[in-house]
Amino acid sequence: MPCMTTGTMTNQTWDVGKAAGQCSACQAALAAGTPCWAALIEVPSLAEKPGAKAAKPQPAEFQRLDFCPDCWQAGKRPEPPGQLFSYWKTSIPDAQPKKKLLVDDSVLIDLFNRLAQKPDLQDIQFRFVLALLLMRKRILRYDGCAPLAADQLALLPNAHPQPEMWRMTLRGAAEPLEVINPHLSVEQISTVSQQLSQILAEDI
Repeated sequence: MPCMTTGTMTNQTWDVGKAAGQCSACQAALAAGTPCWAALIEVPSLAEKPGAKAAKPQPAEFQRLDFCPDCWQAGKRPEPPGQLFSYWKTSIPDAQPKKKLLVDDSVLIDLFNRLAQKPDLQDIQFRFVLALLLMRKRILRYDGCAPLAADQLALLPNAHPQPEMWRMTLRGAAEPLEVINPHLSVEQISTVSQQLSQILAEDI
């Protein structure tokens, strides 16, 4: 079984939005329980914006936007299209401490697969926590681990002395896949899980 080792990496957070209860296109109010489309977009960092003062490159941030069904079907979606990272059909959550599951497993798998192409440290952390969630749901199986290659180690500054690559298999798939284990601390896993809960509007 995989071991959970406390890491020494700096704690990082994403600035993500919760379900706003308002359509991002027509600004109409979306009451609790109202069907809608949730879109996860990438917001360029300061260093990436045209005319911005030169600064140390930063990974893009994720932001959630909600759209009423009419606007979504009419094509009123995030612009430019390249910023749209993922989307799913859901409903506005009830403002209660305990939330019901509002997304299906396919949404989690889609996010997990898309994050495989993003090398930023925050994305690696996010994908690892998603892997833990998919393991808990018995969608992802842990098959073993191996040391990271030199180019992969470069993605993990101040990492655990022995970071590793997990070999895993997705339920129903024949091809194995790899997940970097950044050796997050319990506190870091909790922080990333809370951010994931905000994005998906469900308890993680």
